[in-house]
Amino acid sequence: MPTDTLLMTIAVVAVFVGFGVVLAWGDRQTRGLKSDEPGKR
Repeated sequence: MPTDTLLMTIAVVAVFVGFGVVLAWGDRQTRGLKSDEPGKR
């Protein structure tokens, strides 16, 4: 596999992984807001 193809593949995978991390972080930040427990956020 040529070097430029390998670098492009790594870049595309990194973008998808970064997007997944951002979605997981956002989900974690907003999951506790609708909790019924009074002291928990």
